[in-house]
Amino acid sequence: MPMTMEFGYSEEGSLKNITFQGLNGSEFTGNIKSALDLLKIENPVRVFKDRVKAGEFDCMMDDGYNRILSEVEFVSSLWRYPDAGEGEPRQGELNVLMLLANTIEAASRLHAIISSEGTACGGMDDDENCSLL
Repeated sequence: MPMTMEFGYSEEGSLKNITFQGLNGSEFTGNIKSALDLLKIENPVRVFKDRVKAGEFDCMMDDGYNRILSEVEFVSSLWRYPDAGEGEPRQGELNVLMLLANTIEAASRLHAIISSEGTACGGMDDDENCSLL
């Protein structure tokens, strides 16, 4: 069973307070492959869909809901294998190393886009003050 990514939302609609639920510390792994199989994280779009069905967003304005939906869809896009072709569905779960690699690649692409537009870090020129976090 994969771990579940739990998350809240900021006022801007971004995801925050991200935690992972599912391991209890008694799991045994005999090799790296079994450890990575154990360290799979479920695509957060599943949690989001469950929250929508439960009515969590019923009282929210459409604009706020759409911002959160956009963030969940972006984060969900990380649940893909590097060799996945255009239009292939996202994975329902993925191991932590693959997610880390995808996240670093996405952060690097975003930084390159922001830098090329000359708007990096709110107009600051030095990377010392530039951070995604």
